[in-house]
Formats: sequence, C-alpha cells, structure tokens
Amino acid sequence: MKENIKEGDLIEVSSDLGVTRGILIPSQDPNILMLKLDSGYNIAIKKDIIKKIRLIKKFIPKEKQIKAKAEFNKSLPTISLLHTGGTIASKIDYRTGAVTTAITPEEILEKFPELKKIANIRSRLVFQMLSEDFEPEHWLILAREIEKELKTSDGVIVTHGTDTMHYTSAALSFMLQSLPKPVILVGSQRSSDRGSSDAFLNLICATRFIANSNYAGVAVCMHKSMSDDYSYIHKGTKVRKLHTSRRDAFKSVNDRPIAEVSMDGKITFLSTDYSKREDKKLQVIDKFDKKVALVKVHPGFNYKELEFYYKSGYNGIVIEGTGLGHLPVNTIDKFTKDHKNTLNLIKEMSKKIPIVITSQCIFGRINLNIYSTGRDLINAGVISGEDMLSETAYVKLGWILAQTKDLQKIKEMMHKNIAGEITEKTRIEFLE
Repeated sequence: MKENIKEGDLIEVSSDLGVTRGILIPSQDPNILMLKLDSGYNIAIKKDIIKKIRLIKKFIPKEKQIKAKAEFNKSLPTISLLHTGGTIASKIDYRTGAVTTAITPEEILEKFPELKKIANIRSRLVFQMLSEDFEPEHWLILAREIEKELKTSDGVIVTHGTDTMHYTSAALSFMLQSLPKPVILVGSQRSSDRGSSDAFLNLICATRFIANSNYAGVAVCMHKSMSDDYSYIHKGTKVRKLHTSRRDAFKSVNDRPIAEVSMDGKITFLSTDYSKREDKKLQVIDKFDKKVALVKVHPGFNYKELEFYYKSGYNGIVIEGTGLGHLPVNTIDKFTKDHKNTLNLIKEMSKKIPIVITSQCIFGRINLNIYSTGRDLINAGVISGEDMLSETAYVKLGWILAQTKDLQKIKEMMHKNIAGEITEKTRIEFLE
C-alpha cells in the first residue's frame, strides 16, 4: 500500500474482485484491507489479490476544514436551523464503522449547499444527542430556543432523531401557543453521509415549505414514500413513527397530512385544517409534569401495576386500553377474580388524579359508550382520549398537569382540541 494513503481516505481498489471504491477503515487482520462503502456496509479484500490502489480523496480532519461563509441575500427569507442530534446529524465513524452524532451545524450546511439558494440559513447546535435520551426538560429548553429564533427569522427547522420525534413535536405543539410562524421538525432514518440517506429530501422540502407557504404551526417533514420525490408535512400532534427503518416511516394518524412537497418545490396542500401566518403574539407555556405514567394493558395485566404509580405519587396516568378503550375489569371465573380490583382501584384513583384512556390500536377513536365495559369505566371516572395517539395524550396530560391539578379543569382541557390533537370525526380515508 502506498505510504501516503491513510485511514479515512477515499480510495479505489483494483483486485481480482473488480474495482471497489470506499473509505479505508482499520482492519484487525494485517492481511485484509477494509473499506467502508457508500451504502454504509463494509467490505474486506485480501491484500494478496489487490492489483492497484488509487487515492481519490484525502481525509481532512474536521479542525482543518475551511468553512465557507454564506452571504446574506435580502431577497430570500431567513430560516433558523436548530440541531438536537439524531441520525440526521450523524455520520459513520470510519474508525469504528458505527454511526455517531458527530456532524456539526456547519457540516450540514456544507453537505447541503442547496439550502442556501432557498433561504438565508442560520444554523446552531442546541443538543447533540440521540432522541431516545430526550427528557421533557429538553422540550422546555427547545421551546425557549425556538422563541428566540422566531424573533428574527421567518421559521425554524429542528433536526431531531426519529425515535421520539413525535413526542417532541406534540410537546412543542402544546407549548408554543398562538404560533405566528412555522416550526418544522426534520429527521432521517439513515445518516447524512450515506448514499441512501433521506436527510437531503426532508431538509430541502422543509426549507421550501417554510419559504413558500403560509403555514404557521408545528409540523414534521419526512419522506412520503421510499422514493426521493416527495415529503409529507404532518401535523405535530397527529404523526407517529410506524416503521423501525423505512424512509417513509412517519404517517399521519386519524388525519390527513397537511401538505406534500416535491424536491423541486411544488407544494400541494392536502388539508385545510391548519393555522395560517398572521401577526400573532407567541405565548410559550414551557411546563411539564414528569409524574405522568403511560401504561399498556395486556392479557395477564395486574392492577398492582396501576397501584404502583398511584402509591408512588404520580399525578396522572394514561392507559393504553384495547380496542375502543377497554380494560380487564370483568370477573368471569377464578382466573379473572382480580379484574374487579382493577375497576375498584380506578374508581379510587380517579377521585384524586386524572386517568385517561386511549387505544393500543393506531387508527380509530375511543368510544366508551358501546360496551358495558366502557360504561363501567365512565362510571369509574376515566377520561376519554378521543382519537389522540397515546403518546400525544401522555404529552398533553403532562403539560396540563404542570398548569393545574383541578380535576374538572383537567378533564375540560383534555377534551378541548388545543393543538389539532383531536379530530372532530375520524373518517374512513384516514385509516388507509
């Protein structure tokens, strides 16, 4: 191997296998040359079959890279790009082969120079973390950082990890009241330095949507399909990640997407139910009560699971029931004798803390009036979660509890459509 070729360099290797291009990464075997391909996969090539190695591009350490400054264009809108980490702000570390949260805001702008043609981009780091590590306190900080940016920009894009992005979008939807401008969360299922990354389309579409639409509110921008043609703009309280790895993992639930945006900037609105930009004063209610539990019932569910949270001083519970919002509360035989304890406990708890019922079903809405089980739960004092996602109901309840502990007021606020989280009527087309 040529001495001037080092780990991190992009090289082309000619061997008995053909011509292979990739980034040179460390190998544990001195007789093996390891390359990181554009696809993200590694390939091992025995050195004794290598005929030629050609250097394509030297690896330049981050501290030696020259950052180009973008000139301000008065004819373009100004968009703030706030980074919180996640896959979209990650890259493959050639030393380990692992994806790390290592791309800086400046690197993202350098990787996607097209953004500068659409808007003046201000980019800065708020957090550098994977979204599974987010805590509600991070939502509060992010809400205040967005408030700062909106004073001097036409909209905000928040790059975010996909695993809990719908929690954050729901939280911001409640915390940013009377929002006069758009706040769009953008993520990617594959890191930005991979050829198959979805980051580019999502970022470009979010930027075009802010620059060329009259939308005001919190939304999520992610791939419409597996192809690199359109992204959907989803309402922040009605979107959920429905696949672990597909690029079109995010879907609107019990509602239509707000719009679709093409790569070249064509915007097609799919819903009329959204707030438009106007001269409103932003009110930030950055509060959240962390003593809220999200509990999923299942065959074999024990009432002591609920009792644990109640005795531990939790201030509210969201229960993912089955079907229309049911829980195991009926005593049928010796195996179901403890079911009555679940119902009695809920009756006791609901006198002191709010108990909200949602459904484990992704689509559809709660209806506690059809079966006797549901009516028993109503009589026990539960609050219907309507057609809210369980995650949205959890965020909403925590946000409300941070403002009031009055049970009647909490019930009224849970039933009030505050940020588009409740669809008035779930139509059949929303289930497709």
